[in-house]
Amino acid sequence: MKWTYAIPAKLKASLVLTGVIGIILVNNLTERSQTRELKTAFESIYEDRLIAESYILQLSDELRSIQHILESNPDKNENQLNSHWQNMEQINLNYLETQLTTEEKAHFDAFEKITWNMSLGIKERKNVNPQIEAAFGELKILSQIQVKEAEALVSKTGRIFSSDAAHAQLEIALLIIAALVVQAILFASKTLSSAPKAPSQLN
Repeated sequence: MKWTYAIPAKLKASLVLTGVIGIILVNNLTERSQTRELKTAFESIYEDRLIAESYILQLSDELRSIQHILESNPDKNENQLNSHWQNMEQINLNYLETQLTTEEKAHFDAFEKITWNMSLGIKERKNVNPQIEAAFGELKILSQIQVKEAEALVSKTGRIFSSDAAHAQLEIALLIIAALVVQAILFASKTLSSAPKAPSQLN
């Protein structure tokens, strides 16, 4: 370790500590960025997946209520039928406010088209059972998409957590290395200061 004797002790210690602090600062900036990513992922799981899934369940309930009315006596329950349609329209608007993937948007558009044709068929006293089943099918696919997207977000958060742990371990390792280097420098400094001076020669 001859390098410990080549530079003044204070300068060497300062360089080591400055380097370590610089690396830790960069590490902290990276961690902050990943924390923001983590926050965004959690918000997306809640707002775009759990909330969207609750809308799908509400749409399913409204659709099932419409199906029961049509199977019983739709003429006597026309007001209830209209109420369920209005509820579905509002839920559809709420659903569209979530962050939809391309696949999700395609299936939701299909669901809206099916239910629109179904409402026209009811007014014309047509059999709309095929449309009802098709609408339930689209809701099932939409629900599966929520699960798939949520799993992807959970996997992403897992990778961020793993990366954060690696950064924390790196910081600890750097601090240990810095402590060892500073100790070596101080030891070298003490060795030099305590070394016996050669007696001056008299002429």
